[in-house]
Amino acid sequence: MIVDTQIISYCYSGHWEPHKAKSSEISAVTAAEFLLFHTRENGKVDYYVINPERYGSRHTVALIDAYSEHAGNLKWAKMGAKRTDSIIIDFSNDFQPYRIFGNSSITSIINEKNIEAFKLSISHLDKGKQKKLKKKMEFLLDNDIRCHNLTESSCDIALDLFVKFQERITPKENIKNTVNDLLILATAIDKKMPIHTMDKVLGEFAANEHAGSISIESEVIAIDFSMKDSDKAVKTRESKGYINRGWSYSFIKGNF
Repeated sequence: MIVDTQIISYCYSGHWEPHKAKSSEISAVTAAEFLLFHTRENGKVDYYVINPERYGSRHTVALIDAYSEHAGNLKWAKMGAKRTDSIIIDFSNDFQPYRIFGNSSITSIINEKNIEAFKLSISHLDKGKQKKLKKKMEFLLDNDIRCHNLTESSCDIALDLFVKFQERITPKENIKNTVNDLLILATAIDKKMPIHTMDKVLGEFAANEHAGSISIESEVIAIDFSMKDSDKAVKTRESKGYINRGWSYSFIKGNF
């Protein structure tokens, strides 16, 4: 079962019991939001996650040996965009381009439970912020959270949903928030998995477009996308209506 960012945050903060997050699954988008890749003040990237595979090994010792000379170097850290993977979504003239960093990298770190790679990624930040982020990562690892990276298929689904969503409902003021929410939902659709979300409007919209069955319990809307494909769901996935708007996306591995 996939859970969205707000649910993970509620479990972490104690608003909900932490055990409710146990063995859940998340999108790499949720990981980026929860782990505060971007500063809340201005939305700029605060740090770039190291991809262990860049150094030819996922083993902690090899990674530390390769990266240790740069650990804590602020100038080096600021150039991290060139070294980590990214996805660029181009909305043509409709919106500013949106770049998502560390999609594959954070997925690898969480699923391999490679906290040392994460600690190296944030070693240039002030001690208080490092402590906060390390605690968040430990929460994910201690609760056996699994992560799913975005794929071309999930991007197709999310962008097509965004086109249709705009036709009926006004997006959030910051369209990145709406796009992120749709990418999380698209991950569940792509994987044919159930998802728990607290966004009733987007959740019901995505369920209607992709034949998901809905149940609502208190604050949470549960959508099951694991049912057999309906004709409508198949047709929706194949439409790629966003292409007619001149939108596109590209996956960049970084300078490995």
